Amino acid sequence: MPVYIFIGTTAEFIKISPVIKELRRNHVQFCLITSGQGKINFEEFRPYLGPIKADISFEHKGEKSSTLHFAVWAVRTLLVSLVSLRDVFPKSDRGQTLLVVHGDTVSSLWGALIAYVYKLKLVHIESGLRSFNFLEPFPEEICRYLLSRVARINFCPNQWSVDNLRSRKGIKIDTFQNTLIDIHKFAVSRKIKPPHIPSKYFVLVIHRQEHVIFDRGKTLRIIKEILNATPRLPCVFIMHRLTSNFIDSLGLEDSFLKNKRLILLPRLSYFEFTSLLHNSQFVITDGGSNQEECYYLGKPCLILRNRTERIEGLGENAVLGGFSTKYIRDFIGNYKQYVRRPIAASASPSGIIGNYLKDSIRDTSNYGRN
Repeated sequence: MPVYIFIGTTAEFIKISPVIKELRRNHVQFCLITSGQGKINFEEFRPYLGPIKADISFEHKGEKSSTLHFAVWAVRTLLVSLVSLRDVFPKSDRGQTLLVVHGDTVSSLWGALIAYVYKLKLVHIESGLRSFNFLEPFPEEICRYLLSRVARINFCPNQWSVDNLRSRKGIKIDTFQNTLIDIHKFAVSRKIKPPHIPSKYFVLVIHRQEHVIFDRGKTLRIIKEILNATPRLPCVFIMHRLTSNFIDSLGLEDSFLKNKRLILLPRLSYFEFTSLLHNSQFVITDGGSNQEECYYLGKPCLILRNRTERIEGLGENAVLGGFSTKYIRDFIGNYKQYVRRPIAASASPSGIIGNYLKDSIRDTSNYGRN
């Protein structure tokens, strides 16, 4: 098998799925390996990809969210994968075998370690993003830094990301946008809106562990500030697992459910969530991918972080506001001035990646021939 793809979360799969589509289009065989870091519903993506499933799956982490539980799962999965994948990779020419990872998750870092141990050629998609602070986002910034020291081929979403890797030895390729934009276009066309949503609303996403685990009191104050600043506009609050645990830990579930302006929704399918963003008035989020999605939509976006590893939308539709009360009130009071036209990709990032991988495999297959 010339290409191995190692992922662990739904967010990774969303962004890697356009690349998988290109590999299929180019008749490139691949092996999809999932670490078990998150539970991926492959059936959700059938409209976009057709039938798809993991070829190799490791034990799912489970729903427990403690740091100790995650650490135990991570170490166990790394050791198990190192042993069990020993006979999966080809015995010869391992230096030309491609192992593809995406983004900045712990699974991506584990994939890099596997590539290092077995001397595979590591391909990193969404490479070069930087917040330049190891504590925000944590541990993603650390993962990105370590990945860039191992990756042989780096696919970067813009020239800024390429420049961030100028001191690294690997090949750097500008794909001009993130691969997310390829599946995003399809998602917008689906128009799958969740039921029982009012005509006007805003979307709130707070799910990063530095906010809902390590700084809960400050996060709660900010949520109250946001709701106080939007007295007449319904709030669709996305209940990621960590978000739900955060609310339960503070004993706020009943009061949140009784608030008629709060619409609590579980984590939606990607296509539903894209439609939800598309039809909203504005978005307040601590998620980096949400920042990109709002940029593509031209949707006003307040980023609840002090630093972001992405440049998409900054100074245009997006405001990097941290947890500042002033930024929150200014943004909500003037969000219409941040409306922009939707972004259209001039080229397919996944097409660039797919063609490069196809050509790399072709060059390898001709290696040593007369």
